[in-house]
Amino acid sequence: MLCEYDCQSWRMLQDEVRGLQQEIFSPGPVERLSRSSFLYRGQGDARWGLETTLERHGPSIRTIGDYYRLGEIVKPLIESFTDRRWDAINCIEINKLFSDYQRPHFTPLPNYDYLVHLRHHGFPSPLLDWTRSLHIAAYFACRAPHGDRIAIYAYQEFAGIGKVGSSNAPQIRSQGPYVRTHPRHFLQQAEYTICWQFIDSKWQFVRHESVFDQNLASQDRLWRFTLPASECDRVLQELDLVNINAFSLFQTEDALMEALRRRLLPGPEEAG
Repeated sequence: MLCEYDCQSWRMLQDEVRGLQQEIFSPGPVERLSRSSFLYRGQGDARWGLETTLERHGPSIRTIGDYYRLGEIVKPLIESFTDRRWDAINCIEINKLFSDYQRPHFTPLPNYDYLVHLRHHGFPSPLLDWTRSLHIAAYFACRAPHGDRIAIYAYQEFAGIGKVGSSNAPQIRSQGPYVRTHPRHFLQQAEYTICWQFIDSKWQFVRHESVFDQNLASQDRLWRFTLPASECDRVLQELDLVNINAFSLFQTEDALMEALRRRLLPGPEEAG
């Protein structure tokens, strides 16, 4: 279920989110069984959909088994360059796992640490990245705005009565924050979701928005807050005061230069 708020200022957006949190998480006469915290995602153009980087590269990889096969192909090259090692990818077992409707619901995502590494370093990924911090999401939305308005999404997987799903409907599964991977994962308070559907006796990747289009009030709730791009410099300056900037989130020399430029020479970054 998607609800939308068009905000005119960063302060107004924060107030709207704070009010929503108070409404949803305030104790009621009967304590709800399961209410997951919000995850946030910032995007530099409010017109963009919720797409994974794998979706942006076209539909050539659809089944989960096919993606693991691709990961297996590039794994020796990545290990050679990084001098890191990950567990072997057993494509035969993975194809068996994801040809079963029930087992993936109760089995950790295989090679999750390796999949997160691929995502963090720009390889096309079926993982959609979120953060537990509204302010970090705001940074990513405002860092490089592309349109007249930017967007910050808030997602709640469990709304208080557990989670159910039809065997032929698309489903979102969150993967959680606890994984040994790049330090950026922890600096950015990252979490990930994957969206899949059991089609032709195989789990296949589908769009996250195919779940939100179902308008379920009891689970997979989504809010979108938009903000004029003209607010972005002001937002970034305020975030820098609480040490949310390129360097604190990436910790590279290039990120340090970006953080210093924004601090000392605020304003739109010139191309080139």
